[in-house]
Amino acid sequence: MKQHLIFFDIDGTLYNDDKVMSEATKKTINVLQENGHILAIATGRAPFMLQDVLKETGIKNYISFNGQFAKMNGEIVYENPLDLESLKKLEIDATANNHPLVFLNEHEMVSNIEYHDYIKESIGTLKFDHPRHEVNFYLDKPIYQTLLFNTPEEDICYDGKYDKIRFIRWHEMSRDVVPTGGSKFEGIKKVSEVLNIPIEDCIAVGDGNNDLEMIEGVGLGIVMGNGVDALKEVADYVTDDVNNEGIMKAFKHFKLID
Repeated sequence: MKQHLIFFDIDGTLYNDDKVMSEATKKTINVLQENGHILAIATGRAPFMLQDVLKETGIKNYISFNGQFAKMNGEIVYENPLDLESLKKLEIDATANNHPLVFLNEHEMVSNIEYHDYIKESIGTLKFDHPRHEVNFYLDKPIYQTLLFNTPEEDICYDGKYDKIRFIRWHEMSRDVVPTGGSKFEGIKKVSEVLNIPIEDCIAVGDGNNDLEMIEGVGLGIVMGNGVDALKEVADYVTDDVNNEGIMKAFKHFKLID
């Protein structure tokens, strides 16, 4: 059997609506590893936010911050932090619009205000508490991703105004801020190069807007039944809903597990 490099999103893909991984999904992951495939997480989460997933699955490799930071077998193989001057401009603009920001590095996330309902609501869906507050946290350390908190109607305040950053909506009240050109697929390309596994032999599974580039770019792009319509349009295969064992069914369909 040909060896594949397989990337899994977390929320809405490995984790169901209750942020729980089903026993069938765990078994699928175990069997794929036993069959010699190399597995990795590809997520918008920061490294400190995915440690439970790594422990639960035994997966050792990950691409985090929507592709801006990758580790394979404990070694950093790719880093793409945000441009500092762009972050300074974003904070000025966001403050003027009364929109809070949360800055993330490998180890923690920090808010630029003490408290905001949008932060509590959106980050709460990931089962994390409102982050601590620190002024100018981002000035003296690499920031791989930032969260901007605003409604979709307010996106016009930011769209098209920054050359070196892009926005990806992940929640009704929040968008990811990543480097222009940054995506999960950019991280996947770096990892595939390190492991000398062709992109054609890579598989990616996802459900959200931040999965678009990787689903389009890899050899086999699998989209969950609960995935967004734009993702389904570019998928090689659409499986069942995450709440109805979509992971297991997809890999049975492609005969990578029995």
